Amino acid sequence: MKYVDHKVIKTAIGTFISIYLADIFGIQFGATAGIVTIISIQATKKESFVIAFERFLASLIGLFIAVISFQIFGYSPLTFGLFILIFMPLCLKFKLFQGFLCTVVLATHILSLKEVSFPIVMNEVYILFLGIGVALILNMYMPNMGKELEIKRKNIDILMKTLINYFGDVLITGSVFIDEDKVFKELKKELDEAREIAFQEYNNDLFDSSRQNIDFVQMKRNQYKILLRMRKHFYRFYLSSAHTPIISEFAGKVSDAIGVDQLYQGVLVELERIREVFKKMPLPQSRVEFESRATLFQFLNDIEEFLEMKKDYMEKWRDSKR
Repeated sequence: MKYVDHKVIKTAIGTFISIYLADIFGIQFGATAGIVTIISIQATKKESFVIAFERFLASLIGLFIAVISFQIFGYSPLTFGLFILIFMPLCLKFKLFQGFLCTVVLATHILSLKEVSFPIVMNEVYILFLGIGVALILNMYMPNMGKELEIKRKNIDILMKTLINYFGDVLITGSVFIDEDKVFKELKKELDEAREIAFQEYNNDLFDSSRQNIDFVQMKRNQYKILLRMRKHFYRFYLSSAHTPIISEFAGKVSDAIGVDQLYQGVLVELERIREVFKKMPLPQSRVEFESRATLFQFLNDIEEFLEMKKDYMEKWRDSKR
């Protein structure tokens, strides 16, 4: 875990800049501009603009309600409580709660001054503008996470290759892969982290967002679910058959094709050839052999679904660079 990253650094710098500028421009309660900056620094550019809009709109509405409330009922804690009673439900109803706490802080300034005037109200607006503006400017810088995502993609492919190879070996040897659970957990962790990075990249592109990375990670997550299903089949094999070495060898080819787009089409063609070979082989002679062969065929169907998911992704993004 990174305890000091770009968001922490931007928050610290932004807080200083907001308070410093508030002091230069003679804005009262300038420290509040720093607080607005702190809560306005977000993880992505799109999120920053959405929250900035919600906060600004909510604050304008809230300040209007606060001013009316104080002028009618006076500057007392009871009036402040009435203001909260009116304003909070509005924020919840219209999904503007991002601006609730900020507006409450601004309203306390008016309560402490015990008067309302145009300069006082504009002072609160300036605090809002300054805090949000500094945060938006700093949030225009976001580190490029493309390399990190590429590393995740490679790790995911390696882990999937490991599992497919393991499945193929077990068909022949019947051995137990002691690191199987560890690999599955590591794969799940890499997929979760890759999805988070993909969404961050998507939300940091303001003008030309592409869902390709998101679709890629989702495709891999669906493949992961298939691997979990394939895993269960190995507890149901009763005996080997002439089909077993063929499927085991094919599993190795599937493993080699993971992460190598050029090999995928060839593997799918090979799958159809294997199905034709199986059609010509003798029928099972016993119930146990029938059940074992049925499980092998289901395993083969799972591999086909695994491959088809990548094929669909490749067709969807055929004209895009990876």
